[in-house]
Amino acid sequence: MSGIRIKFDETTGEFFAEPIPRRVRDHKGKSILEFPESYTVIDIETTGLDPMFDSIIELGAIKFENGNQISQFQSLVNPGYEIDDFIIELTGITNDMLSEAPTIQEALPNFLSFVGNSILVGHNVNFDINFIYDNAEYLALPIFKNDFVDTMRISRRLYKDLENHKLSTLSNFLRVEVEDAHRAMSDCIRTQLCFEKMRKYADEIGGIPKTAGEVFNHLSKTIMPETTDFDIDSPIYGMAFAFTGKLERMTRKEAMQAVANAGGICCDGVVAETNYLVIGNFDYCKSIKGSKSAKQKKAEKMQRAGSDIATISEDVFYDMLEQK
Repeated sequence: MSGIRIKFDETTGEFFAEPIPRRVRDHKGKSILEFPESYTVIDIETTGLDPMFDSIIELGAIKFENGNQISQFQSLVNPGYEIDDFIIELTGITNDMLSEAPTIQEALPNFLSFVGNSILVGHNVNFDINFIYDNAEYLALPIFKNDFVDTMRISRRLYKDLENHKLSTLSNFLRVEVEDAHRAMSDCIRTQLCFEKMRKYADEIGGIPKTAGEVFNHLSKTIMPETTDFDIDSPIYGMAFAFTGKLERMTRKEAMQAVANAGGICCDGVVAETNYLVIGNFDYCKSIKGSKSAKQKKAEKMQRAGSDIATISEDVFYDMLEQK
């Protein structure tokens, strides 16, 4: 399926939608489990979680060398269309703030120049990496192939008993206090402080554990895993998934089986324990224009109330399945 990318026509002075094919990230950097002394913390804010359909609206990065902050980068990004009330409420970024911001064509080259070839650090950073990689490729910019450290991945190994590992939960647990959650720079600061506290704890216990506790045992009664050899670093592992809309590449049962085989949990509906609501591509595309299912509306309501749940397209779900 082709997605839609917003482009700016310099001749007419207007933005327009252009269909584009889904990309394969052959040159994406490696996810590494270590604590480098020099690195760049990154965070982006977007209109959603699918690089095919959604847009970057803020880029943030802070560079550290030998534990010392040396420089930072921040830019809002005009997506070329008005963002909806849910994103405004979630991020605090308004359409007025974006109206005079640079486009992604203007902002991303400066961001890439700033991060250079640094090892990147971020929380659940695969989503950020995928957005940046795809936009860089689309704009014919240098390939974004930096290796990266995911602080969520480290948290899941160090603190297996946390109820979840989203950044707010980890920050509260480690007593890291930063204002303006869901803005790129504040999340960069929060992530870096958590990263350094986890470095200290890992040093005290002899490094990052190679395993992360017992396998979850809350699978659906009708969908049972076909293996016991789970990859604990998979973003599916231990997470609860619900589905809505028709999927393009799998039946609903096949998708649930894939979740179970990766050590995840299947939910028939959106419940308190649900971490991800997967929306079929066609329905996800329609939802951008305001046509949202009852499940999606319920998930957004739960997210506003602080629940650990996110709505993703089926393509993002496939990215998570394939992540190693």
